[in-house]
Amino acid sequence: MRFRLVIFPILILVFFLSSCSIKEDPRAMASTKISLTYDGERCQPYESFVPMGEEIEITLINSSDYDFTWYLIFYPIEGKFEDQDPNNILASASAKARENSTTTFISPYLPARYDSLCIRDNDTGKRALTFLLVVQPYEN
Repeated sequence: MRFRLVIFPILILVFFLSSCSIKEDPRAMASTKISLTYDGERCQPYESFVPMGEEIEITLINSSDYDFTWYLIFYPIEGKFEDQDPNNILASASAKARENSTTTFISPYLPARYDSLCIRDNDTGKRALTFLLVVQPYEN
């Protein structure tokens, strides 16, 4: 009987602690400097966190034999989506084969998850999807 009195609270504590998970707050992960690496097939990391409405410095690291362009895009509410339509592109940056490049853009003012594409040699059939997560930063 005494064993049950000891083990029961321990089991409840273990259950409680195992159900709690520590997740990093995206606002703390946001940075005004991001870096994307392209290998000819994938852009990594798959998601980057940036603060809303700020100047963002993006560095493209091209380890492939292809030129590529990164596009930050949004989908229109109505109508057909064309990924190369200038009305759908919020920002872009390019890197030549086996070279790195750095440029800046202003992040969107609306916190949300935005799609971004790495497109090889301007061939929209050769693209890799990544995400830009725009967050509202902590108040100072």
